[in-house]
Amino acid sequence: MSPKRRLLVVDDEQDVREMLALVLGRRGYGVQTAADGMEALVLAQSAPPDLILLDVMMRDMDGWEVLKLLQLEERTRRVPVVILSARAEPRDKIRGLQEGAVDYLTKPFAIDEVVARLESILGETGGGAP
Repeated sequence: MSPKRRLLVVDDEQDVREMLALVLGRRGYGVQTAADGMEALVLAQSAPPDLILLDVMMRDMDGWEVLKLLQLEERTRRVPVVILSARAEPRDKIRGLQEGAVDYLTKPFAIDEVVARLESILGETGGGAP
């Protein structure tokens, strides 16, 4: 069985990063984490992941800025980005999708929903391919 895809989890909350890395890692994903936007950009440029889970509200550089910078770079512009944010207003969700995110999930989130959305975006199924 081949390993699942590589993910980059970007969130300034350590507990959120650790929980997602643990759960997604147990499901076979290779997971890197970043605590801020600059670290995320460096990691994404050095080895573009298959998908990025990106928080919006972070210190120094927010997720909107990170999303814009990812889209400006040839190596990262095609990497799907899923916004994972406590901002649940419809206008925030619309902004995320208009600015290039492929999905927008709100915190608190159900991990099964996160996994289902990731698998849908990445074209994977829960059953595992032979």
